[in-house]
Amino acid sequence: MSDLDFFYHLKEELLLKYQESYPQWKRSIHDFKGKEISNLQQLLQDTVQSRISEKWFYTHLKPPTNQKLPRVDMLILLCKFLGYVDWDDFKNKNQNIATPPKIETPTSVISIFSWQKFALVAGCFIGLVVLWSAFFRDTENTYNFCFVDSDTRKEIIDQTIEIEIFKTDESPTLKKSNENACVNIISKEKKITFSIKTPYYHSDTITRILQTNNHSETIPLKKDDYALMIYLFSNEKIKDWEKRRQQLNGIIADDAIIFQVDKNNSTMGLDMLNKEEFIDRMTLPINSLKNIKVIQTLYRDDQIYRLRFILNH
Repeated sequence: MSDLDFFYHLKEELLLKYQESYPQWKRSIHDFKGKEISNLQQLLQDTVQSRISEKWFYTHLKPPTNQKLPRVDMLILLCKFLGYVDWDDFKNKNQNIATPPKIETPTSVISIFSWQKFALVAGCFIGLVVLWSAFFRDTENTYNFCFVDSDTRKEIIDQTIEIEIFKTDESPTLKKSNENACVNIISKEKKITFSIKTPYYHSDTITRILQTNNHSETIPLKKDDYALMIYLFSNEKIKDWEKRRQQLNGIIADDAIIFQVDKNNSTMGLDMLNKEEFIDRMTLPINSLKNIKVIQTLYRDDQIYRLRFILNH
């Protein structure tokens, strides 16, 4: 036996020694990864008060074949771990281990066979790549997203959900959800990014990478509590006007600008209010705002500083 043959046998004994402490490991030493390597290092530390580095393991123990023998001092360390005196003692006690016979094959036959095999594999690979490109490059992928309330996990109804889809080197495109609070996006891209906007839920931006040609997913949205509060104030009969004023005063910034937009999107119907004017109209019975529909809310320091709404008369 050559020294490398003895080293291969040393690896086999290291595996058996490892399995004494970790019998659940049923694979070879060449399959060791981070956890198994760490376990082996600790066993060495406990037994011979020394250890091997992870790099050394990957260089010498993990490869199925080795080109050269490790340093003798490291071999002695492993032999002591296995119960031998040193490397020479290990070789002397394992001289009679049978090694599998080597089958001599003419070099020319090996060379011809290897090239034929390489050409066959390369040809098949190139063919598959060509077929894949031709079939998939123009395939459109379908994404289906449905939106639910993050608290109740129920679909968001009676609200329009706008989706702005961002495209590479193109302007964004807009889509709106259907009556089931779902939207289908058809794209040739494997990666899509889009933003979500709806009056009474916080905006969000979503990025997804397709793992299959058809992707379906449910996305939870978080309620916009302040926008919802304003909506409820304008649609419910509340007797405690002072309490309503205090609540509105707390959720709206002092320098907020509030826009009342005409329902027909007429530029002449745009009205701009400050915080005090808006709260007066919301809380004074004579000039109160009724049936508000919030279009947009922007926040700064957990207060509304921009608000757009229309009246549903």
